[in-house]
Amino acid sequence: MDYLRSFAVSAAGMALERTRVEVAAMNLAHANVVQDPAAPAYQPLHVVARAAQPGAFGSLVESGLEAASLPAAEVEPAAIAPRLVQEPGHPLANEQGLVAYPAVDAATEMVSMMSATRAYEANVAALNTARTLALKTLEIGRGT
Repeated sequence: MDYLRSFAVSAAGMALERTRVEVAAMNLAHANVVQDPAAPAYQPLHVVARAAQPGAFGSLVESGLEAASLPAAEVEPAAIAPRLVQEPGHPLANEQGLVAYPAVDAATEMVSMMSATRAYEANVAALNTARTLALKTLEIGRGT
C-alpha cells in the first residue's frame, strides 16, 4: 500500500477544511461592519471545493490517485445584497435612514465552522491511522 497517497488525501482535506474555517471566521468578523456607500462593500465569501481532474470515482480508484485529482479550495464572493437596517441617526445612513451591513448569517457561518472543524478532525484521525499502519508495517518487516 502506498501510504504517501493516503497522507496526501488527508493533507488535502485538512487544507480544504482549514480554508473553510478561515472564510467563516472572516465572514463573522465582517458581519457587523457598516458598509460605506462610497467605498466597495464587503461581499461574504464561500468556499468551493473542486477536483482538479473531474471524473468518476471508479476511474480514479482504478487509475490510482494522482495529486492533480485531489480537491482544491477556491474562495468566491457570494453575490448577496447587503442587509439594510433602519438607523436614521447613523452617519452612514442613506436618505431613507437605512444602513447597509454585509449579508452574513451568523448561524450559518457557525454551523459551517463547526462542520469544517469536525471534518478536519476526521482527516487528522485518518492521517494518524495511516501513520500507525505504516509504522506497524515497518515493525513487521523488521521481524520484531
